[in-house]
Amino acid sequence: MCPNIIYKDVIKKFEGKETVEALKGVSFEIEKGELFCLLGPSGCGKTTLLRISAGLESLTTGQIFYGKKDITTIPPFRRNIGMVFQSFALYPHMSVFENVAYGLRVRKEPEGTVKKKVTEIMELVGLPDVLRRNPSPTALSGGQQQRIAIARALVYDPEILLLDEPLASLDAKLRRYMRAEIRRIQKTTNITTIYVTHDQEEAMAIGDRLAIMNNGLVEQMGTSDQIYHYPDNMFVANFIGKMNFFPGTIQEVKENHCKIQLEHNQKILDMFYEVDQKRKQEMNKGKKIILGSRPEKLTISADLEEGLLPGRIRIIQNLGKVTRYEIAPLWDSENKLIEVDMEGKLPGVREGDTVYINFDRKNTLLFSGKKAI
Repeated sequence: MCPNIIYKDVIKKFEGKETVEALKGVSFEIEKGELFCLLGPSGCGKTTLLRISAGLESLTTGQIFYGKKDITTIPPFRRNIGMVFQSFALYPHMSVFENVAYGLRVRKEPEGTVKKKVTEIMELVGLPDVLRRNPSPTALSGGQQQRIAIARALVYDPEILLLDEPLASLDAKLRRYMRAEIRRIQKTTNITTIYVTHDQEEAMAIGDRLAIMNNGLVEQMGTSDQIYHYPDNMFVANFIGKMNFFPGTIQEVKENHCKIQLEHNQKILDMFYEVDQKRKQEMNKGKKIILGSRPEKLTISADLEEGLLPGRIRIIQNLGKVTRYEIAPLWDSENKLIEVDMEGKLPGVREGDTVYINFDRKNTLLFSGKKAI
């Protein structure tokens, strides 16, 4: 049975001229059979955590458990893991069959067992025809090579599957197809899986849950829906998707809404916002806050009376489902662009025109000290 994975106060330091603390006390649990994504910018510690999970890197301090078993000091070859690398790492001098069978050969499995398990796993990854032809991996497409690498990692029934940015070298269309294939294969095998990526869309599409990492720490964990709609802080809000930020000051707080004065043009925004006991303690009159709004939660109008904040359209992009407007705010000397996504193109509006931005008052987040209120 595939175990859960528990990290307890995992710290990893790389010594050199300067000590680099790649992981700073990471603690969380991955459930049995879960497809769990580690997501974050380059250098955040996600690949280091994956390599520590595999035993390819040692911990400085802390513990890792597979179920109830402490595997902190157990070498990789005794952890019964399967790993898929970004480069696939297939052997070009071996046939497809021998690549997939390699782990079974190392374990000295009988020939009958090898043939049976390789045939079964190639059926699972959807490549029985490739197995019949049995070419070198160099004769296959990128997507086929990816599935061969997954088959090789799964053929000996590992307890844990680790994937290190496995789709990074594929083109956009093939990546969309392969992430669905990886999820299908993982749910069929029900193997506990850690998937490392820096691609937000990929992680949200494929993972049961995500951990957003930054600077060696886990900023937030949850489902893609939880993290997208209820980010814990401004880093998570802006890393998952896009978030536009607007400074303001709380003017009044009532039972189910608050009034916020926008900093740059002094207009009052009357927001509907559920105020519980915890928020009441944080939402005081006169407090400086930041409003956060997703591009799809903003709208623009050419009419001043229908909008709040003036801006000049820099770029209009037709993305198919939505039209994206990149707007330079006229109230901000730093000229940070605001993104607005709307269904269809606003009639009569062109690049260079002045428009007015308005908010969805029921879907605007509040942040204080970079943390969500």
